[in-house]
Amino acid sequence: MNKQSLVKISATILLFSLAIFKLNFPEMLDMLANSNFILITISLVFIPILYWIRVLKWNALLRSVGLEYSQFTVFRVLLIGMFYGLITPGKSGEVIRAYYLHSEKSITIPTIIWDKLIDIFVLIALSVLSILLFFYNTNLYFVAIFLIIIFFFIIYIFLNKKLIYYFLSLTNINENSAKQFIETIHIIKNERVLLLKLFTLSICYYLFALIMSLILLKALRSDVNPYAGFILPIIVLVGNIPITISGLGLREYVSVVCFKILGESAAIGFSFSILVFLIITFIPGLIGYVFILKNTQ
Repeated sequence: MNKQSLVKISATILLFSLAIFKLNFPEMLDMLANSNFILITISLVFIPILYWIRVLKWNALLRSVGLEYSQFTVFRVLLIGMFYGLITPGKSGEVIRAYYLHSEKSITIPTIIWDKLIDIFVLIALSVLSILLFFYNTNLYFVAIFLIIIFFFIIYIFLNKKLIYYFLSLTNINENSAKQFIETIHIIKNERVLLLKLFTLSICYYLFALIMSLILLKALRSDVNPYAGFILPIIVLVGNIPITISGLGLREYVSVVCFKILGESAAIGFSFSILVFLIITFIPGLIGYVFILKNTQ
């Protein structure tokens, strides 16, 4: 195990432990035992809706650069990417999607990066809105400002042809593939109608996810503060920060802090974060693993 992996695992364990230490275990166990399992089952209906939107989004990106795949193929590869995202920091393993499509990686990888960047932009916008409206906490304000600065710095690098060419030259990619990689980035950047469609699909995705979250909260406790559902974009966003494995620990810690700001217990914040992770990420990731096994047979 290399030093970087050890740091990620240590950070995951540390933050997860910090979140657990804030819990009242008898309260959490009682809440889970008395959860409304009918509402939890209803929330599962949102999984195919959410992933259908993700399929439409990535398929639109692929078609914009001349790649045609069936919706099922895109769905299958998306779930495979979710599995690899489960076991990597910041879900960076999702880039593995490119290796399950029979096309040039210098074309498919930029579509995956664009897909991720648009998602993160929407998440930042929704998170800032949620923090300003519902979570009056100086630390969260600083985190939001920091993430905005980092995001636009990444965008600057991503759209800077010279910088991208320099970074690609440090890898084993040949010159033609590097040029194709950069060209693909800017083909998508210049498709304004496409970008508007992608932003709209991302917003729809998180609106459906928000409805699902509100149902999950009611399943956990009927009298929960309804504003607590607006923590969703914040915990999904921090789950993309590559300092823990699949965002575990960091996401739960932030969820606990935000719920306590609203006067709710740490137990419901922790349980909510775990349930969202299981439904949106873990279950689809397991299905992706099944597709991987079938692919190797």
